Amino acid sequence: MSKKFVVLALALGFCVGATAYAYDQNAATKLGRGLVNDVTFWIELPKQIYLDARASDPFTGIVYGAIHGSCYSVLRLAAGVYDTTFFFLPPYDKPIIEKLVKQPEFVYEGWIDE
Repeated sequence: MSKKFVVLALALGFCVGATAYAYDQNAATKLGRGLVNDVTFWIELPKQIYLDARASDPFTGIVYGAIHGSCYSVLRLAAGVYDTTFFFLPPYDKPIIEKLVKQPEFVYEGWIDE
């Protein structure tokens, strides 16, 4: 029963977030962003290992990337909890993760240099 509820809640959160983000920046957008970051925070670990390994060498990337990834994972989870908890308070279009640590709004952004 509880597994079905969690899966349903996650699917609903992704749908709400994607729909709100496609149309306008509002409270639903902030809630969706928070839910997505709450679920995908763990991806920061392999992302930072990859980025650090690409910037220097594989050994350094694994060591420093694991440290960076762990720290950014905790920060992304905290930002997701903040956005999910206070989604009804403005501003809706300024993700706290971008303000605090200059990371992209979602973890799946920023894997390549632009």
